This record gives sequence, C-alpha cells and structure tokens, in this order.
Amino acid sequence: MMKNHPALLWSEVTFQSQVIQLAKTLGYTLTYHTADSRRSNPGFPDLVLVHGKSGKLVFAELKTQTGRVSPDQESWINGLRRGGATAEVWRPIDYVSGQILRVLRGGAVIARAR
Repeated sequence: MMKNHPALLWSEVTFQSQVIQLAKTLGYTLTYHTADSRRSNPGFPDLVLVHGKSGKLVFAELKTQTGRVSPDQESWINGLRRGGATAEVWRPIDYVSGQILRVLRGGAVIARAR
C-alpha cells in the first residue's frame, strides 16, 4: 500500500509545505527555510524548526523519493548530529510512515545521512 501512496510523488516544494504545516500543527512556531539556496552555504539543511514551548530544535534536509544527498548535505547533517542536534534527511516515505511525526514529537533516530 505504501509503495503506491500519492505522497511518494510529491515534489520537494509540496513536501516542504506538508512538513511545515505538520510542524506548525505540533507547536513549532519558528520555521526557517532559505528562499534561494544559491546564496547559502553549500549543503545547509532546507529547514530549521523550533518548538514554541519546549525549544526543541530540528534541522531537516528534504528530498524527493529519488533525490540524492550531496556530499555537502551529508557533511552538514552528520556534523550537526555530532554536535548533538536533531538533524534528519526526510523523504515522502518518512511522512507516510510516521517517521517525521515521531521526530517532531521527540523520538529522533540517529542514523547516517542517506
């Protein structure tokens, strides 16, 4: 069933909109995304989310189902994790499976950037 889920066809823009909407619903009051990544440091994550009450901070790199993580993106994600931050690479399958919801609620899983 998940293999045919319509969310797996989302563009990165649509996916980002859905993640931001979910984060706001869960109380993340500060959301940042670079409007033009060409003027940012290479590889910096797409989203920075801050929860309004807990202060939980989440960095997220968003990819389509088939999008590739660049070496610069992998370096940023892994560096942020080494520094103790919650830093994730998310794909639409992570939205469908509930992984993004779990992380935003507090249950982050530390794994190598993929």
